[in-house]
Amino acid sequence: MTAPASSSDFPAALPDRPITVRPPQTLGPMSASGIFIMLFGLLAGALWWLGPDLATDWRIRGDVAPARDASIEEARCHSRLAVFTVCDVTFTDTSRGPAAKRSLWYFFIDTADQDRLVLVRGLSDPAAVSTLLGQDKFYRRLLALALIVGLVGFCIVVSAQMVRDGLVTRRALLALSGQRLRPVLVGVEGKVIIAHKRRRWTYVYEAGGRQERACIEMASRDDPLFTSPDGRTAVAVAGEAGGVPLLLDQRLSALDMTEAEKEAFFASCREVLAQRGSL
Repeated sequence: MTAPASSSDFPAALPDRPITVRPPQTLGPMSASGIFIMLFGLLAGALWWLGPDLATDWRIRGDVAPARDASIEEARCHSRLAVFTVCDVTFTDTSRGPAAKRSLWYFFIDTADQDRLVLVRGLSDPAAVSTLLGQDKFYRRLLALALIVGLVGFCIVVSAQMVRDGLVTRRALLALSGQRLRPVLVGVEGKVIIAHKRRRWTYVYEAGGRQERACIEMASRDDPLFTSPDGRTAVAVAGEAGGVPLLLDQRLSALDMTEAEKEAFFASCREVLAQRGSL
């Protein structure tokens, strides 16, 4: 998606006076907090799910004997994406009084030899119970967990950058308030549903001969002020010195204008677009 070639020259009428601007959120607090809660929840869940059994196998690796006072109740291994294997082993341990039911979870990059699902106990740590399969796949399990942590960590970094960019864009849009504004055309890349009754719109504009992107959030009842039937071009407003333009909604709710001024602006837009054959 590129900004429209004529985006720098769209002569539609706006009041010849400084206009107060109330821009919408570029990244609302609910959506930002939701992203981080989800990502940190995934990270904590992966460590809680896989970490304890890996720590146990690290302590007893290579120093094990058959766990004769423990028996497997259920063991299942499933292949995922023909690359990953997930195993769930439930066993009963009677080494310390009444039978206690416990579980082991494995996630690793390889296939599973279910004949190796034999319980073993650490010689130096008799309370630690594992399986021969868990011992065999220890480093592959460690690698799989590292991949999960790395992927989630990368997503956290990208999300943090998105929040930072959103704050920078927000400051630029707030700086439009009190300026004489001019309308420009921008390219609309699309929308993403981010929360109940909220949509994030991404648009492309031209700045210093380069294509730049910006995002803002709008209520679901509001759409950008499109100028093309395919919804790929819309009207925004820029300040006297350029910079990040503000994508307008169809009600011009971000601009402090009277109803008469808004109607005059809409009429001017329709006239300009009719002359250009965009309507």
